[in-house]
Amino acid sequence: MRHPTPWLRAFVAAQATALPQEEFARMLEAIHRLHTSYCDALQSAPPGALRGLALHRMLDQALAIANGLHTSCRRGCCGCCHFEVEITPDEAALLAAKVREGVVIDQDRLRLQATRPRLSPEWGRFFAPENRCVFLGDDHACRIYEWRPAACRRLLVTTPPEACTTPGAAVAPVPVLIAEVLLSAALDLAGGTYASIARLLSKELDAFPTPGSSGS
Repeated sequence: MRHPTPWLRAFVAAQATALPQEEFARMLEAIHRLHTSYCDALQSAPPGALRGLALHRMLDQALAIANGLHTSCRRGCCGCCHFEVEITPDEAALLAAKVREGVVIDQDRLRLQATRPRLSPEWGRFFAPENRCVFLGDDHACRIYEWRPAACRRLLVTTPPEACTTPGAAVAPVPVLIAEVLLSAALDLAGGTYASIARLLSKELDAFPTPGSSGS
Protein backbone atom coordinates (compact mmCIF):
# COMPACT_ATOMS: atom_id res chain seq x y z
CA MET A 1 0.00 0.00 0.00
CA ARG A 2 1.77 3.11 -1.26
CA HIS A 3 -0.81 5.84 -0.65
CA PRO A 4 -2.94 5.17 2.45
CA THR A 5 -5.43 7.85 3.40
CA PRO A 6 -4.27 10.06 6.29
CA TRP A 7 -6.85 8.45 8.60
CA LEU A 8 -5.76 4.91 7.71
CA ARG A 9 -2.11 5.81 8.24
CA ALA A 10 -2.90 7.27 11.67
CA PHE A 11 -5.09 4.29 12.58
CA VAL A 12 -2.37 1.76 11.75
CA ALA A 13 0.23 3.78 13.65
CA ALA A 14 -2.02 3.90 16.72
CA GLN A 15 -2.72 0.16 16.58
CA ALA A 16 0.98 -0.61 16.30
CA THR A 17 1.44 0.61 19.86
CA ALA A 18 -1.95 -0.45 21.25
CA LEU A 19 -2.07 -4.10 20.12
CA PRO A 20 0.14 -7.07 20.97
CA GLN A 21 2.62 -7.75 18.17
CA GLU A 22 0.94 -10.91 16.86
CA GLU A 23 -2.53 -9.35 16.89
CA PHE A 24 -1.23 -6.26 15.10
CA ALA A 25 0.41 -8.46 12.46
CA ARG A 26 -2.90 -10.27 11.84
CA MET A 27 -4.75 -6.99 11.55
CA LEU A 28 -2.17 -5.66 9.10
CA GLU A 29 -2.40 -8.81 7.01
CA ALA A 30 -6.19 -8.51 6.86
CA ILE A 31 -5.93 -4.88 5.73
CA HIS A 32 -3.45 -5.79 3.01
CA ARG A 33 -5.66 -8.64 1.76
CA LEU A 34 -8.63 -6.30 1.58
CA HIS A 35 -6.54 -3.64 -0.15
CA THR A 36 -5.35 -6.15 -2.77
CA SER A 37 -8.93 -7.29 -3.36
CA TYR A 38 -10.09 -3.70 -3.86
CA CYS A 39 -7.18 -2.94 -6.22
CA ASP A 40 -8.06 -5.98 -8.34
CA ALA A 41 -11.73 -5.01 -8.46
CA LEU A 42 -10.98 -1.41 -9.46
CA GLN A 43 -8.46 -2.49 -12.08
CA SER A 44 -11.15 -4.61 -13.73
CA ALA A 45 -13.01 -1.40 -14.63
CA PRO A 46 -11.74 0.79 -17.52
CA PRO A 47 -9.87 3.91 -16.35
CA GLY A 48 -11.93 7.08 -16.34
CA ALA A 49 -15.62 7.61 -15.67
CA LEU A 50 -16.43 3.89 -15.48
CA ARG A 51 -13.77 3.32 -12.85
CA GLY A 52 -15.08 6.34 -10.96
CA LEU A 53 -18.54 4.77 -10.96
CA ALA A 54 -17.08 1.45 -9.79
CA LEU A 55 -15.32 3.22 -6.90
CA HIS A 56 -18.57 4.89 -5.83
CA ARG A 57 -20.55 1.65 -6.00
CA MET A 58 -17.97 -0.19 -3.92
CA LEU A 59 -17.71 2.69 -1.45
CA ASP A 60 -21.48 2.74 -0.92
CA GLN A 61 -21.33 -0.97 -0.13
CA ALA A 62 -18.45 -0.42 2.30
CA LEU A 63 -20.31 2.38 4.06
CA ALA A 64 -23.48 0.33 4.38
CA ILE A 65 -22.14 -1.08 7.66
CA ALA A 66 -22.64 2.39 9.14
CA ASN A 67 -26.32 2.55 8.18
CA GLY A 68 -27.36 2.41 11.82
CA LEU A 69 -25.27 5.44 12.67
CA HIS A 70 -27.26 8.60 13.42
CA THR A 71 -25.68 11.22 11.19
CA SER A 72 -26.57 14.90 11.07
CA CYS A 73 -25.84 15.34 7.34
CA ARG A 74 -29.03 16.37 5.56
CA ARG A 75 -30.04 17.71 2.14
CA GLY A 76 -29.29 21.42 2.06
CA CYS A 77 -26.89 21.66 5.03
CA CYS A 78 -24.03 22.19 2.49
CA GLY A 79 -21.31 23.30 4.92
CA CYS A 80 -18.86 20.80 3.44
CA CYS A 81 -19.75 22.06 -0.06
CA HIS A 82 -17.70 25.20 0.63
CA PHE A 83 -14.42 23.47 1.42
CA GLU A 84 -11.63 21.97 -0.64
CA VAL A 85 -12.89 18.56 -1.79
CA GLU A 86 -10.27 16.31 -3.37
CA ILE A 87 -10.99 13.71 -6.03
CA THR A 88 -9.17 11.16 -8.20
CA PRO A 89 -8.63 11.58 -11.96
CA ASP A 90 -11.28 8.89 -12.56
CA GLU A 91 -13.81 10.95 -10.60
CA ALA A 92 -12.81 14.05 -12.56
CA ALA A 93 -13.60 12.17 -15.78
CA LEU A 94 -17.00 11.21 -14.36
CA LEU A 95 -17.83 14.79 -13.34
CA ALA A 96 -16.66 16.10 -16.72
CA ALA A 97 -18.99 13.60 -18.39
CA LYS A 98 -21.90 15.05 -16.42
CA VAL A 99 -20.97 18.57 -17.57
CA ARG A 100 -20.85 17.39 -21.18
CA GLU A 101 -24.26 15.81 -20.71
CA GLY A 102 -25.70 19.20 -19.79
CA VAL A 103 -25.00 20.01 -16.13
CA VAL A 104 -24.24 23.73 -16.28
CA ILE A 105 -21.45 25.00 -14.01
CA ASP A 106 -19.96 28.38 -13.21
CA GLN A 107 -16.73 28.22 -15.24
CA ASP A 108 -15.34 31.43 -13.77
CA ARG A 109 -15.67 30.14 -10.21
CA LEU A 110 -14.25 26.77 -11.23
CA ARG A 111 -11.13 28.35 -12.69
CA LEU A 112 -10.72 30.70 -9.73
CA GLN A 113 -10.77 27.73 -7.36
CA ALA A 114 -8.43 25.78 -9.65
CA THR A 115 -5.71 28.45 -9.26
CA ARG A 116 -5.49 27.86 -5.52
CA PRO A 117 -2.62 25.77 -4.14
CA ARG A 118 -3.55 22.71 -2.11
CA LEU A 119 -4.73 23.57 1.42
CA SER A 120 -5.04 27.25 0.52
CA PRO A 121 -6.26 29.39 3.47
CA GLU A 122 -8.92 30.75 1.10
CA TRP A 123 -10.92 27.58 1.77
CA GLY A 124 -11.09 28.59 5.43
CA ARG A 125 -13.42 31.52 4.69
CA PHE A 126 -16.68 29.95 5.80
CA PHE A 127 -19.53 30.14 3.30
CA ALA A 128 -17.66 32.55 1.04
CA PRO A 129 -19.47 32.65 -2.33
CA GLU A 130 -16.18 31.99 -4.12
CA ASN A 131 -15.86 28.69 -2.23
CA ARG A 132 -19.19 27.19 -3.31
CA CYS A 133 -18.87 23.89 -5.12
CA VAL A 134 -19.80 24.46 -8.77
CA PHE A 135 -22.27 21.59 -8.48
CA LEU A 136 -24.15 23.11 -5.52
CA GLY A 137 -27.63 24.29 -6.50
CA ASP A 138 -29.43 27.47 -5.46
CA ASP A 139 -31.49 25.33 -3.05
CA HIS A 140 -28.23 24.31 -1.30
CA ALA A 141 -28.58 20.74 -2.59
CA CYS A 142 -26.06 18.83 -4.69
CA ARG A 143 -27.07 18.78 -8.36
CA ILE A 144 -25.03 15.65 -9.10
CA TYR A 145 -25.73 13.79 -5.85
CA GLU A 146 -25.84 10.37 -7.51
CA TRP A 147 -22.35 10.98 -8.90
CA ARG A 148 -20.88 12.92 -5.98
CA PRO A 149 -17.20 12.22 -5.19
CA ALA A 150 -15.96 9.60 -2.74
CA ALA A 151 -14.82 12.36 -0.38
CA CYS A 152 -18.45 13.49 -0.06
CA ARG A 153 -19.84 9.96 0.29
CA ARG A 154 -17.47 9.01 3.10
CA LEU A 155 -18.23 12.11 5.22
CA LEU A 156 -20.49 10.81 7.99
CA VAL A 157 -20.86 13.59 10.54
CA THR A 158 -22.60 13.17 13.89
CA THR A 159 -22.20 16.73 15.17
CA PRO A 160 -24.77 19.47 14.37
CA PRO A 161 -24.54 20.79 10.79
CA GLU A 162 -23.94 24.30 12.15
CA ALA A 163 -20.57 23.14 13.47
CA CYS A 164 -19.36 22.62 9.90
CA THR A 165 -19.64 26.37 9.25
CA THR A 166 -18.61 27.72 12.64
CA PRO A 167 -14.92 28.61 13.07
CA GLY A 168 -13.40 26.66 15.95
CA ALA A 169 -16.40 24.36 16.40
CA ALA A 170 -15.75 20.66 16.91
CA VAL A 171 -16.82 18.46 14.00
CA ALA A 172 -16.95 14.69 14.45
CA PRO A 173 -16.79 12.73 11.18
CA VAL A 174 -16.97 8.96 11.67
CA PRO A 175 -14.40 7.02 9.62
CA VAL A 176 -15.17 3.50 8.35
CA LEU A 177 -12.07 1.31 8.16
CA ILE A 178 -12.94 -0.68 5.04
CA ALA A 179 -13.93 2.51 3.24
CA GLU A 180 -10.52 4.01 4.03
CA VAL A 181 -8.83 0.87 2.68
CA LEU A 182 -10.87 1.16 -0.53
CA LEU A 183 -9.96 4.81 -0.98
CA SER A 184 -6.31 3.93 -0.39
CA ALA A 185 -6.58 1.36 -3.18
CA ALA A 186 -8.08 3.99 -5.50
CA LEU A 187 -5.22 6.35 -4.68
CA ASP A 188 -2.66 3.62 -5.36
CA LEU A 189 -4.16 3.01 -8.82
CA ALA A 190 -4.05 6.75 -9.46
CA GLY A 191 -0.39 6.86 -8.48
CA GLY A 192 -1.26 9.04 -5.53
CA THR A 193 -2.67 11.69 -7.87
CA TYR A 194 -5.58 13.55 -6.35
CA ALA A 195 -6.47 17.21 -6.12
CA SER A 196 -9.43 19.54 -5.66
CA ILE A 197 -12.55 19.13 -7.78
CA ALA A 198 -11.75 22.44 -9.45
CA ARG A 199 -8.19 21.57 -10.37
CA LEU A 200 -8.82 18.12 -11.84
CA LEU A 201 -12.18 18.99 -13.41
CA SER A 202 -10.65 22.06 -15.11
CA LYS A 203 -7.84 19.90 -16.44
CA GLU A 204 -10.31 17.33 -17.78
CA LEU A 205 -12.53 19.95 -19.41
CA ASP A 206 -9.54 21.73 -20.95
CA ALA A 207 -8.36 18.46 -22.47
CA PHE A 208 -11.81 17.87 -24.02
CA PRO A 209 -13.64 21.23 -24.36
CA THR A 210 -17.41 21.12 -24.11
CA PRO A 211 -20.22 23.60 -24.81
CA GLY A 212 -23.04 24.32 -22.38
CA SER A 213 -21.10 25.76 -19.42
CA SER A 214 -21.82 29.17 -17.94
CA GLY A 215 -19.31 31.83 -16.99
CA SER A 216 -21.75 33.63 -14.72
